[in-house]
Amino acid sequence: MKCTISIFLMIFMGSVSGAHASFYTPSYDTTNYENELEKGIEAFYQTDWDRAETIFDKLQQKNPKDSRAYFFSSMIPFWTYYFGDTSEQAANLFLKRSEQAIRVSRNQLKQHPRDTTMVLMLSGLYGYRSLVAASQEEYRTAIESGMTGFKYTRQLLMLDADDPRALIGKGMFYYMVGSVPNGLKWVTNMIGFSGDTEAGFSALKKAATSDSYVSNDAKMILAYLYKKEEQPQKALPYLEKLVSKYPKNIIFQFNLAEILEKCGYSQKARKRYQKVMSMNAIHLESLRQESHRRLQ
Repeated sequence: MKCTISIFLMIFMGSVSGAHASFYTPSYDTTNYENELEKGIEAFYQTDWDRAETIFDKLQQKNPKDSRAYFFSSMIPFWTYYFGDTSEQAANLFLKRSEQAIRVSRNQLKQHPRDTTMVLMLSGLYGYRSLVAASQEEYRTAIESGMTGFKYTRQLLMLDADDPRALIGKGMFYYMVGSVPNGLKWVTNMIGFSGDTEAGFSALKKAATSDSYVSNDAKMILAYLYKKEEQPQKALPYLEKLVSKYPKNIIFQFNLAEILEKCGYSQKARKRYQKVMSMNAIHLESLRQESHRRLQ
C-alpha cells in the first residue's frame, strides 16, 4: 500500500526537475551547474542514489541558495523510507534534510512570489513531511505540515494555468477533490474548492503531451490513477514509456510488472518480475523480495 500511495505523491517532487530559471547572479558557470543538476536528476530517476547524492552534495556547496539540489537530496531518504527501509533512521534523515530544503525554498519564493517551481516544491515537501511524521506517530508535526502544504496547493491553483508544472498540481488536486465521497463534499465546499476527476485527468493528459521534462511525471501520475480506477490497460502505455526512458529504475520496472499482471499478461509480467530480481537494489531490496514472492 505504501508503494502505490507514494507513487502518486512523489510526482510533486518530479515536477521540479524541468525548471532551470536563474534566480541569482552567481560567480560560477551556470551552464555547468545545470548540466550537473541534470546528471543528478537522471541518476535519481535511475535509482542510482549513491551517485545522485554525491552530485547533489557538490551542487549545494557550489550554490547554497538554489533549493533544487537540497530538494532532491531530501527525496533520497524519503523514497528509501517509503519504497524500502521504513526505519526511524530513514525517516529522521528525511525530516532533517527537508527542513533545510524548505528553508532555502521559502527564501527563493520570497524573492520570486510567482515561481511555480518553488510552490510545487514546498507543497510536496510539506506533504511528504506529513506522511512521514504520521507514520512515525508524530501527529502534531503531521497535522502542521499537512495544513501548510495545503496552503501552497491553494497558491498553486492561482498561478499560470498553462505551465505544465501547474497542470500537474492542478490535475492531482482536482482529481482528489472530485474523489471525495458525497457525504464529505461539504468539507471541500466549506474551504472554497471544487473539482472533478475528469477535469483532473484532462489537465494531467495535457501535461503528459507537453514538450516539458515534467511530461514524464504526468505519465507517472496517470499510470497510478488508472491503476487506482482499476483500468490497468490505460495505465500500461504510460509505464511502458517510463521504463523505456529509465530502464534502471527498479520502482518503474516493478510497477510495470504489476500492471502487466493485472492486464492478464502473465508471461510478460513474469519476465518483468525476473528483471526486477536481477537488478541492483541496495536501497530497495524489498521490491526484489516482493517480485520473488509473486513469482512463486
